Amino acid sequence: MNKWPHVSIVTPSLNQGRFIRATIDSILVQDYPNLEYWVIDGGSNDETVEVLRSYGDRIRWVSEPDTGQSQAVNKGWKCSKGDILGWVNADDLLQPLAVRSAVEALLAKQSIGAVYGETIYIDDNDQVIEQYSAHEYNYERLVIETENFIPQPSVFMRRTILEKTGFLNERLHYVMDYDLWLRMGLIAPMEYLPTPMAALRLHPTSKTVKAMSSFANEFVFIYQNLFSNPALPLTLQQRQIVIMHTAYLHAASFCFWGGETGTALQYLQKAWKLQPFPRRRTFWLLFAFSAFGKTGWKLAELLHGNPMQLQKGILLR
Repeated sequence: MNKWPHVSIVTPSLNQGRFIRATIDSILVQDYPNLEYWVIDGGSNDETVEVLRSYGDRIRWVSEPDTGQSQAVNKGWKCSKGDILGWVNADDLLQPLAVRSAVEALLAKQSIGAVYGETIYIDDNDQVIEQYSAHEYNYERLVIETENFIPQPSVFMRRTILEKTGFLNERLHYVMDYDLWLRMGLIAPMEYLPTPMAALRLHPTSKTVKAMSSFANEFVFIYQNLFSNPALPLTLQQRQIVIMHTAYLHAASFCFWGGETGTALQYLQKAWKLQPFPRRRTFWLLFAFSAFGKTGWKLAELLHGNPMQLQKGILLR
């Protein structure tokens, strides 16, 4: 009997032929004896299928239309047999020993539902951009700060916990990982591993860089859903106004830096209704720049740089 739990990793894919071989290789070289790997391709029309075929029976894959990344990941997880599940996008990488490190941590502490670890941002030439701001797990902090400090490609979770939580929300296309962490945290804690686990690739065509303003509606939606969940601890329910104010402010920032200054003002108005005359300097800066439309946006970029934009391999923050 294999003492190592069965691990399944899923890669959702659509026209990432330029990067997918590096992704696959980073998983196949893992020093772990009981690993299953699925690539769920959404019907790519680039070289992706040719790359997938080149691996023979070393990987399992399908290529057919789907409704997006969330459905693809869910499909792979449901097809897989693993007791522990992971998800690595077709342009991201796993670091050596990531799977073994995750399994050892999960075996050592049965009370946790998932683990995650150190992750770096890389560009389209594999050059390191910066470190992802991952840190020790704290569910209240995850909710209150409205910041996702859990890097998705580094996460490994127990299937039993995922099935209790519910799979990815297939209505979501941008913040489905954050939504899952918020829901999962109501059932079991996660644990941070201070060890290199993954690399998250940013390039001009990646969703993270290309569609920042599209995050806003989904971001607010998942917080509204969270506060309608009766399992949310009372201490957090009592802070709903403050937390939703922060969520609206965060959504306004997404929209503003995505160039949608009018939508940013709408979210700032929602934040104002919850907490008039806020003390946060961020609110007033966003309001001032958004009020001048595209001129304000260009001025903010000139003065501060766009924190969501990739320029010459550097993610400005």
